[in-house]
Formats: sequence, structure tokens, C-alpha cells
Amino acid sequence: MAQSKGQQRRERQRREALQAQQAQKRFVAQQQRETERQAREAKRAEAQADRDRKAQYLAERTVEAEALTAAAAARSDALGGVLRTGLTRRTPLDFRGMRLEFKVGAWSPGSLANAEQPPRWESFAPPEPGLLTRMFGGDARHNQAIQQARLRFEQEQGAHLQREAHRLAQLEQRRQQHAQRERERKRHVDQHNAQVDAFEQAFRRGEQDAVERCLRLALEAAPLPAGVPAQAEVGYRPDSGQVLIVRELPDTDVIPTEAAFRYIKVRDVIESTPRKPADVRQRYADLIAQLALLTLRDTFTATPAQLVSEVTVNCHLSTTDRATGQAIRPCLLTVSASRDKVDELVLDKLEPRQCLRHLNALMSPHPYDVEPVKPIFDPDLTRFRLVDAYSVAAGLDSRTVLVEQTPNEFEHLVRELFEAMGMKSWVTQASRDDGLDAIAVNPDPVMGGLAVIQAKRYVKSVPVEAVRALWGTMEDKKAGTGIMVTTSYYGKAAHDFAHRNERLRLIEGPELKHLIKEFLNRDVIIGAKEPPKNRR
Repeated sequence: MAQSKGQQRRERQRREALQAQQAQKRFVAQQQRETERQAREAKRAEAQADRDRKAQYLAERTVEAEALTAAAAARSDALGGVLRTGLTRRTPLDFRGMRLEFKVGAWSPGSLANAEQPPRWESFAPPEPGLLTRMFGGDARHNQAIQQARLRFEQEQGAHLQREAHRLAQLEQRRQQHAQRERERKRHVDQHNAQVDAFEQAFRRGEQDAVERCLRLALEAAPLPAGVPAQAEVGYRPDSGQVLIVRELPDTDVIPTEAAFRYIKVRDVIESTPRKPADVRQRYADLIAQLALLTLRDTFTATPAQLVSEVTVNCHLSTTDRATGQAIRPCLLTVSASRDKVDELVLDKLEPRQCLRHLNALMSPHPYDVEPVKPIFDPDLTRFRLVDAYSVAAGLDSRTVLVEQTPNEFEHLVRELFEAMGMKSWVTQASRDDGLDAIAVNPDPVMGGLAVIQAKRYVKSVPVEAVRALWGTMEDKKAGTGIMVTTSYYGKAAHDFAHRNERLRLIEGPELKHLIKEFLNRDVIIGAKEPPKNRR
């Protein structure tokens, strides 16, 4: 029986051990499965995160390409809308905007505004003695303490009054300093505004320097895209109401050569779609055409009609000659227009290059390739710096002898004559640059164009070499007409040369006298030898 119980116990222990062993195996297997499951989940999570990263990278690169495309489109739109954007500026020259407004600055005294509280006797008075202290003679000690406290109180009162007086003195000093600063600031503002007022008055009076400065300010303040220069040189002729402008052009690389961008996933690159070369060239031509028209519009808008009647614009590009590497500044566009002609234009609805053709502008056929054209006037305004134009005709009377006039007087007289005949002209420097006395623009739509005029104050026959030189100047300036005016006459060779070249016109002394009488209403004496009788 006892053996049977022992066996049963061992069997039970064996079964329990086996069960524990099996439970342990199940636990290990469960742990292994859990570990494998976590590993699979981690791997799946990592794969998903990798896919998410790739998708995010793809999206970022796609957005980057789209942003580049949008930037290129915005840049193209800005360059294509230079004229339209410029028209939103209603007043290119705003004298009110140049003025400063004075506002009195707020004054803050800071801590000095807070007065110090005066001393209070309660803070110094000794405590009242008790009954027991009084019984044993404490009143005398208390009175002594009161006297000492009173002394300290009075001393503190005096110190307080000194501190308060010092605070008030500092407060007044700072108030005066603030008032002085405000007076000085107002003086500067008033001085600035007085200068603006004087500047405006000089501009309204048509003073040359003031008009030129104002127009430079107006032109250089135009809202232009980045990379488009606003610099302009300005010359003004008060006598004729002419404005000459040399406008700086942007380089050809201002036009974006990329039309769009796209992300290539396989090669992980952003590639650009190039714009067609013809499109780039056309956009550059449109841009400089818009700049020329905007310059005309802003100049006329900024000036009253009694000051400016005609504007001539040369558009030049400062670049490098690809053949020589030297710096060059060719003219790519030149245009001259009257105020009436520009006022007729609806600038927000026209096509810029066609409009320039309508204005008889001379524009490079290939501006992107920097192919130059001959400007209407020399880009160096100092060469055509207008000699002070005074009215020579106003001083003429029947006793005036033309050959006794100075060269400048005679040249100015010829200019006035041709202006009275309907031409627009300006005078070169007295040094007669390029052998020229004057350049005139004939506004006649049929026979008009650029004319070269030379004035010869001779007493004898004008040699044929002078006429041939005029022809050479015409060819160099691409002028349609050449006119030589003299107080004397021309020989047979000169007349034969002019007949062979029909664009030449020779005016001799008697005809000059007749023209002055007809157009300037003045009688003059030529004072030179008359032509031979067979050619009078």
C-alpha cells in the first residue's frame, strides 16, 4: 500500500514535471512567435516608412519642379507685362510723395515723472512710553527721543526737497532737450520740403536742370522686374520742348530660356523644357519695345504740355563684343514721337512692336543678337549738349549782315529757320562734331525722316568737297536728306554732284534771304558774293 502511494506520488511529480516542461516549451514557442511577429511588423513598418519617405521625396521633387515652372511662368509674365504694369502708375512724378510730414514725437519722461513721497513724521516718531516707564521718570527720556527724531525728520525733509528739486531740474532739462530735438527735426523737414517746393517750381518754370532731374527720378522709379535696369540719361531743350533720353537695356539673358520643369523619377533629376529660340528672341524684342513705349509714356505723363512736346529715346545695351571681348554699347532701338502722337495710343491694348512701326521707330531686326541700328541722336548727350539756344531771329533787322554774324549765331539762325518751316531740330556743340551743324527730323509722313543740315557762312564759292563731305555724313547717319545752306553760292561741280544725288539740297544766299523773309519775317543783308548771272 505504501509502495503504491510512493509510486503514485512519483507518477504525479513526473506528470507535473512533464506538464511544466510542456508549458515551458509552449511559452518559449509563444515568445518566439511573438518575437517573429514583432519583427515582421517592424519590417512591414520599415517598408511602409520607406515607401512613405519615397512618396514624400517624390512629392517634394514634383512640387519643386512645379515651383520652378511657376517661377519661370511668373518671370515671363512680369517681363511680358512691363508696359501694362507701368501703366498702373498714374503719376510717374509725385512731388507730394517727395515731401516729408512732420509729426511731433511723443515725449516720455520715464521715472522722472514719478515724484518721491515726502517723509512722514510717523516714520520717525518714537513710540509713546508706557505707564510703568512714566512712573520711573521715562518722560524725560521720551522728550529727548522726540527731539532727536524731530532732528532726523527735518534733515530727511531737507534732503527730500533737494532730491525733488534735482528731479524737477532733470525733468525740465529733458523736456527742453526733447523740444530742441523736435525743433531741429522740424527744421530739417521744413528745409527738405522747401527744397522740394523749389525743385517743383523750377520744374514748372521749365528750367533745364530741374526738368532733367525730375525726369530721371520719374523714369528710374518705374516698377520694373528684377534684372531690368531703370537707369536713363536725360537731356532737355527748353527752347524747342524736346527731351532726349538714353535708356539702358537689360542683357539678353534676362529672358528665361526654360519654359517648364519636370521631375524624372528614374534618374532622380529635374529637367527643364527649353523655350524655343524664336520665342526667346521674340520676347526680348517685345521687352525692349515695351521699355521704349513706357519711357515715352512716363516722360509725357510726368511733364506738362507747355514744357515737353517731343521725346526721342535711344535704347542701348551695355555688353561685351563676342568677337573682341571689348565693352560695347550698341543702340538696339531709337524712336522719336510727339505728345499728340503718343496721346492717341491706347497703350494697354496695342502690340508694342507694331506700335513702334506706327511711330516710324528704327528697331534692330535682331536685337537678341545685338545687331545695332543708327541712333537718331548720339548717345553721348554731352556731344549734343545743347548750346544755349537763344533767338537769333529776334535780333535781326533790315541792316543785319549775315556774314558778319558769329558761326554760332548763323547756325542757330538756320535752326530757327528750319523749325519755322516745320522741322524739329537740335544743335550740336560749337565744335561741330562729325562736321555737323544740325540734325533735323522732318515730320512729313511722305517726304519726312532724318535730315542732316550744314550751315556754311562763306563769302566765296563753296567748294564741291564740302558737298561731298555732307553726302558722306548722310550715309554715316543713315539720313534721308542732306541740306547745305550758305551765304554765298556753289560752283558748277557742286550743283552737278547734287543733281546726281537727288537727296541733296543746296540753298544759296538769295534763296536763304527769301526763306528768312518768308518764314521769320525778317529782312537781312547777305553780305557775300552773289552767284554768277547765268545761275542767279
